[in-house]
This record gives sequence, structure tokens and C-alpha cells, in this order.
Amino acid sequence: MSLALEELRHLAKAGEIDTVIVADTDMQGRLFGKRLTASHFLERASSGVATCSVVLGWGQDHSLDPGYRLTGWETGFPDFNSVPDLATFRRYAWFPRTAIVLCDARSPGGAPIAVSPRQILKAQLQRAEQQGLAPFVASELELFLLKETPDSADEKGYVNLQPKHRTLHPETVIRTSEDEDYAADLRTALEHSDIPVELVKAEYSPGQIEVNLAYAAALDAADRHVLMKTACKELALRKGLIATFMAKWHHGFGGSSCHVHLSMRGPNGRSAFDQGDGKMTPTLRHFVGGLITYARDFFLFYAPTTNSYKRLVPNTFAPARLHWGVDNRTVAFRIIGNGIAKRVENRVPGADVNPYLVYAGMLASGLEGVRNKIEPPEEGLTGNAYAESGGIPIPRNLAEATEMFAASPIVAATLGSEVQAHYANFGRQTQAALEHKVTDAERRVLLLDI
Repeated sequence: MSLALEELRHLAKAGEIDTVIVADTDMQGRLFGKRLTASHFLERASSGVATCSVVLGWGQDHSLDPGYRLTGWETGFPDFNSVPDLATFRRYAWFPRTAIVLCDARSPGGAPIAVSPRQILKAQLQRAEQQGLAPFVASELELFLLKETPDSADEKGYVNLQPKHRTLHPETVIRTSEDEDYAADLRTALEHSDIPVELVKAEYSPGQIEVNLAYAAALDAADRHVLMKTACKELALRKGLIATFMAKWHHGFGGSSCHVHLSMRGPNGRSAFDQGDGKMTPTLRHFVGGLITYARDFFLFYAPTTNSYKRLVPNTFAPARLHWGVDNRTVAFRIIGNGIAKRVENRVPGADVNPYLVYAGMLASGLEGVRNKIEPPEEGLTGNAYAESGGIPIPRNLAEATEMFAASPIVAATLGSEVQAHYANFGRQTQAALEHKVTDAERRVLLLDI
């Protein structure tokens, strides 16, 4: 359960907690941080821990990328302060006698670091509050379990990797039983860390599972999301497996999604999306209008790697164009639920996303739709969206999405020019890191025939 600071003091004195992880996320959504003794944290570190700013400027492979104002050789890679958000204290239950606290990045003078993912989401939550709205979110995350270790994957050159299973048994109990040694430990660890799990199930492809987290206020939901991914990876390593959240780890297997369910409450605590009879409110229509109208502007947050776009192909339950519909799994934005659970499901993101950025992108675009009463560009689809020729096309690749983000007036207006420039550089550096790499697929096709 969540730990108050005084409770931590008591548990440390009793020897039940001896380690505190002080952590935040980088642009890619990975936790970075430091392990401290509980006594040191209680004495001095609860007010903040110095952190090298490189963590908000490195690449997917931790390369020291150029082009950032916050950090780099030109600035000497200065520190910022990781200030614990004491409301996030919880047990890190998959490690003994360990707790974790998530942090906010602040300058030495105390100002929030605008480009930190958690701060970007907080800024959009302030916009929602100003409009009298409170968003609640749940992530549905898919991942693959590979019968590999980091060493074996490296020795194989990251080819011919084996998934945990070789046959299709989607949704079946027997497949979940085969994975229960892993899944039971995962569920228990998450529940004991105040990260409620709704379910774990077998997904479509061999070795693929899905974990659904309970809905929560948006910031709490993003915090739980990054902690859950970390738990999945660390528990897999302990069992001699790799858990990967690549959007498309292999062309012969299905992609891994991160469907994001977002509901909204008004000042009275009631649904702002449901009229009371199950029908959509104008707020929901306009929110959807904003989501569709500006989806391409924020697509960099929904699909942040070159690999993301290999999942977004027709007839795979991943959207190919920007349609919406009621309880329709072929569209990008699906409306489901009733009452307080009335929500929009964003089916665009893959499992490789940073949740703070995805949630922020959805809020920035959706709230703009509400503010300007933007109607969806078409009525909701009831049929197969893949067979429709209309609708707004999604960006074809990371380069296209990055340049849309970089040139977008709505991104500048809602996120600020500092955030826009920082993440445009992130997209360009991510693209550049891979575009000159020779792949095994190229060798397989060209080596003997050219």
C-alpha cells in the first residue's frame, strides 16, 4: 500500500524498508533514478536528489544526442533536482525491503523543468481543471515474453529470438495457466505496490500477454503505467525471460498496443461524457472532434519510434486512418461504456509509448476541441474502417510525424515552444539514429541477389 513519510520512518526503524528508489522517467518512458538507504532518504534526500540533465536528452540507446537547450556538451550537462512527490510513495514489492517514490524535475532555483514528461502531463491537467474537467485514465498494455536472456539475445545478434510459446492460444485459460508462474507473481507484486490490476490474459500471438490496470486519476494512472512496465521487465529477467514492449518485435507476429481509455468528470463529480441515458454529451463529441482534428499534430507522442509505424497496418486491430465509432474496434477512437465509465479509447498508441506524453497529447487536443466546440469531421463508423477510403490518414513514418509536430501551431499553443522544440529534436535524433543502420532484413533480401 502507499507509504506516508512517517510510515516509512516507522518501517525503516523496524527494518522492513531499508532501500528507497528515487525515480522519474526519461523521454522514452523508462524509469531512471537512484537507490538510497532509507535512513539517508529520510535525513536529507526527501527534499530532492541531484540528477544529470542528460537523462532528458539521451537517445533510445542512451546516446548523447545534440540539439537540446536543456542539456549537452555546450551547457556542460548540468544537474537538475529530482524532487520526490511524497504522494507517490509505495512499496516496490517485487524487491524485498524496498520502496519507491516518483519525482518531479526542477531547476536548481525550484522551477519545474517544462520538458520533463511528468510536467508536460501536469500542465495539461491544469488546463483541464480550468475547464472544470477531471480526466481519469486506464492503460491496456500488451507485451511479449521471449524465451531469451539479454546475453542470449546479444549472442544471437538479436535475430532468431524465440517467443515463450510457439502456438496460438489467444484468450484461452490453458495458455494463461502456462504463464501463471509469471503472471501470478506480477499481479501480486503490483497489488502490493498499490498498482491495482484488473486482469492478465493471453493475447493473440504466441508469447503475447495483456495486462489491464484499473482506471485512476490521469497522473496516478501514468505513474502506475511506468511502474507496471518496470515490474514486467524485472520479473521476467528473474525468470530467465525477456519482456519486450516493442510495438512490433517481429514482422511475423502481431503488434503490441497500449490502448488508452479516458473518461472525464465534471465539477459535480459526474460523467462529463454521458448525458445520463448512455448518449454522448456535447463535451464528448467535441473532445473526439479535437482528438481527430489534431491527432496528426500529436502523433509523435502516440508513435515515438521508427518501429511504431510497423504496427499501424490495416486489418490488424491497429488503426490505419483517423476514424471514430461506437464500440468499433476497427477505428482509431472508440466510444464505449455508460455513466461514469463512458469513455474514449485511443487505439493508436503502441506499447512503446511514454504514458505521460500520450495522456498529455490526448488532453491537449481533446480539450482544444471542447474549448472551440469542434465537431468530428464525420459521423461515427459502424462498419469496417479498413474498407473505408475516407478519413484522415495517419503519418506514414516517424520523420513525417516529427515534422508535423515541429510545425504545429496547436502544439506550440498547448504545450509551449520549449516543449515543442525539445521533442521535435527527440524525433529527429531518434530517426537519425536508425536510418543509416544496415538491418538483417536488408542482408536477407539483398546479400546474394545484388
